[in-house]
Amino acid sequence: MSALRVVMFGDVDAGKSTILGRLMVDCGYVPQQRLEEMERSSERRGVPMEYSFLLDAFQVERDQAITLDSSRIWLKTAQREIVFVDAPGHRELIRNLVSGASEVDAAILVISAEEGITAQTRRQALFLQWFGFTSVVIAINKLDLSAAPQARYLERAAEADAFLRGLGIAPIAIVPVAAREGANLARSGASTAWWHGRTLLAEIEAIETQHGDENAPLRMVVQDVYRRGATRWIVGRIDCGQIARGDALTFWPLRTTARVARIVRWPEDVERASAGAAVALELDERIFVDRGAIATHEDSGPTIGHAISAALLWLGEHPVRAGTNLRMRLGTREIAVTVARIDETFDPEDGRGRAAQEVHAGDVAAVTLVARETIAADPALPASSVSRFILLDEGRVVAGGKVRAVAAAARGEGATNIVAARSSVGREERGARNGHRGYVFWLTGLPSSGKSTIAMRVERMLFERGRHVYVLDGDTLRTTLNVDLGFTEEDRRENVRRTAALAGIFADAGIVVLTALISPYAADREQARAACAAGFAEVYVRCDLATAERRDVKGHYRRARAGELERFTGVSSPYEAPERPDLLLDTTHESVETSVAAFVEFIERTIHRAE
Repeated sequence: MSALRVVMFGDVDAGKSTILGRLMVDCGYVPQQRLEEMERSSERRGVPMEYSFLLDAFQVERDQAITLDSSRIWLKTAQREIVFVDAPGHRELIRNLVSGASEVDAAILVISAEEGITAQTRRQALFLQWFGFTSVVIAINKLDLSAAPQARYLERAAEADAFLRGLGIAPIAIVPVAAREGANLARSGASTAWWHGRTLLAEIEAIETQHGDENAPLRMVVQDVYRRGATRWIVGRIDCGQIARGDALTFWPLRTTARVARIVRWPEDVERASAGAAVALELDERIFVDRGAIATHEDSGPTIGHAISAALLWLGEHPVRAGTNLRMRLGTREIAVTVARIDETFDPEDGRGRAAQEVHAGDVAAVTLVARETIAADPALPASSVSRFILLDEGRVVAGGKVRAVAAAARGEGATNIVAARSSVGREERGARNGHRGYVFWLTGLPSSGKSTIAMRVERMLFERGRHVYVLDGDTLRTTLNVDLGFTEEDRRENVRRTAALAGIFADAGIVVLTALISPYAADREQARAACAAGFAEVYVRCDLATAERRDVKGHYRRARAGELERFTGVSSPYEAPERPDLLLDTTHESVETSVAAFVEFIERTIHRAE
């Protein structure tokens, strides 16, 4: 098996460094003389034997008994060569965790049996999800401090399993350990004598090195371009998919195209290479390709645009606000970006979003980033390294995150020499004149769920109150602006894009916009959010299918079930319900009046909230 790279996650006091230090001792990597020095050092400080001191690189760490930097430890057992990355657990030091988690195969989440899942652990676990970890082992540590270690293990194991599965991660194993006494690390111990499963080291040795899916669309991020005599080599690592000699490749975002003449996996030529392989490509013609370009097959490129909607964990010393200029490292490319707005921050305890004007260190937030140059990213392809990013401020890592959507995607070639004119009247001025902010309230739901009915009634109520309000109804737009679009997935996406662009312009002009649109795909709604800089709220009009069919006065459901209407949402085309809408209106169980009242109250709170 190849060497396994493992990152250690966990709270500051969970005992990650102690686990690594004790493993080094138990595997025979620490000379007896060094152990005796550690014992004398611990006696001078008046503390118990602390195995984490083996990893500490700075005197301040020994004095504070914490780890301030990522340490890399190489262990070679009879079965496996393992590289451990000990990432710090402090909320203030998560920036080092980003570096520690950048290039690893698996993760060990260390949880203290005393503390369980903490707020810091919840934040760190987002990186397991964002960085696409599928191989995760949980170690429940410090069971030697419990009067009933087996019962405490079962309690914490159930809690941790439910927590990770809620993030879509299935743990490989949940192992009980007592690191200070070495119980169940490399061999059994008194605190875990009741355990009949494998030790932590045995579980790690059994992990299979994971590479990207070779059956997924091709993604290779260009690391560099080298010239050797008359030959030019395009060098990179294949994130997912396969490349074969003779394949036509497109390099994004410039969309230059050429065929593969040679593939080299040093030192030999090969006919084909798959996910995980580092390769050098020679092309059949000279085209412009530079570092950071994304190689794909012609029919499956990434999404491109000038703005992204992203979820990130802010690590900077100072809060970030709208207008902050940063650099984004996406794959191997660095792009100058500006924080266009803070959409919301998330509470790690309940996952709910809250409005915010700035993001502080340790906060998880949804933001919109804009760039002058074109961004190419893969929000829906986790195996792609351009589905996630880090942000830098003067060379320092200040955030890590995941791309949720790319906005302002081009249709066809698009215009590249246009500079948008700015209005001479600002949003604040319009808000002061109108008495409220412009904002987009995006109603989504099944056909006949009640979107248009609610939107029209709310429009009338807001108008009577003196609000500047307008409804953009999906059916109406399909007879005017979007009359050329059908119901294929591509046309549905374009329908949402156009509507969002129009809604964003209206909201920028100070109008409260109510869009009533099925908009069945979650990714398209995220793009709509990113396109509406003045403000956006997703309103889920929830209605079960049976109720929607009973309400269908137009007979569309009946015709769809008879095969007369193709690609009808809810019958022959999917609907992706929002997971965390800004507002939920349950029209299956609530009257129209109840939904309208709740919606009006929500709108009034939102449009009068200070920006």
